[in-house]
Amino acid sequence: MASSKSFNKKDSYNISKHLLINFKTSDFNFTVPKKLIPNKPRLDNEVRLMVLNRENMSIDHQYIYNFNNYFLNGDTIVFNNTKMYKSILYGKKEKTGDNIQVYLLREVNKKEKSWEVLVQPARKIRIGNRLFFLDENNEKLLAVVHDNTISKGRILKFQSDLPNKDFKRKINHLGKIQADIYTDFKNSFLDLSKMQTIYAKKAGSTSPHFPGLHFSKLLLKKLELQGVNFSYITLHLGTNTYEKILVEDLQKHRMKEEYFNIPVKACKIINSSLKSHKKVCAVGTSTLRALESSVSTYNTLNPNKKWTNKFIYPYYKFNIVNSILTNFHPPKSTLIPLLTAFTGYEFLMKAYDIAIKEKYKFYNFGDAMLIL
Repeated sequence: MASSKSFNKKDSYNISKHLLINFKTSDFNFTVPKKLIPNKPRLDNEVRLMVLNRENMSIDHQYIYNFNNYFLNGDTIVFNNTKMYKSILYGKKEKTGDNIQVYLLREVNKKEKSWEVLVQPARKIRIGNRLFFLDENNEKLLAVVHDNTISKGRILKFQSDLPNKDFKRKINHLGKIQADIYTDFKNSFLDLSKMQTIYAKKAGSTSPHFPGLHFSKLLLKKLELQGVNFSYITLHLGTNTYEKILVEDLQKHRMKEEYFNIPVKACKIINSSLKSHKKVCAVGTSTLRALESSVSTYNTLNPNKKWTNKFIYPYYKFNIVNSILTNFHPPKSTLIPLLTAFTGYEFLMKAYDIAIKEKYKFYNFGDAMLIL
């Protein structure tokens, strides 16, 4: 997994453009043994925590229940309080009766009940096709394929007179939880209650927020007693987390848009910690991307409600976040360049090498990495 690329923390600041290393997607490729990929949630005392200190380039091995030991009074932990809904619908084409699968990506128009979706088999789903989904009482929910999207998806318009709140409840009732594309999920493990963080509040994600699953009530209480601030923002997770970069030139990769909401209260807490030179720790790369998508001209955090397709890669200069808790991610995913920009290339690759040798668990139900 080692590479000839050389890039450390200091390289990410004040570097002339002609000195920048031209990173390619292949620089972020490595092999993760299948035995290091768990396929279901684990107990708190089983989850390990690798701690990377960027100041002295050290690596420490802990457990997640010791996470609080790295934070002091006045530091801020930023949580993504998004809530997952059941985003997979199984149905049929009305004319042919062919089985189809619809993956709900995001709501496009609340009034028209139109959604951006991915469909399988895609080649058989065309504009004008009518699809239907049956509940346990054999009542039909109809949808019409209204348009194509540039990302090879479709726009569906659902035919329902239900108020939007009741309609979404029906969707959630009909739907299934998204299967994880990196592990061999079995349906018995797809329990929605085990996929929600304990602070989940705002429904809208099609994917679980896995780094947030590391936090128990006990761990939150320990942090609270230490005087650590909690700040809650929302970014509704789509497929970005799961997508690999398919182009060699990083600058040509385009992230799908995701909606985020940063309230005024969150900004006050975070900006106060920044002003006092305290830690601002993002729980998850989604949280980090939302925060870095709403920076003022004074390098403080602005309240905001909008969509972001921000793709972070070397040599991005971080303005808000100075620490992050995340999991161990797949090769060639968008998350590896992001973390490289945060830690430096050699340091991150070294950490991943050690993680494999020390048998850390990878991906969604894997172990955690805290970068300070």
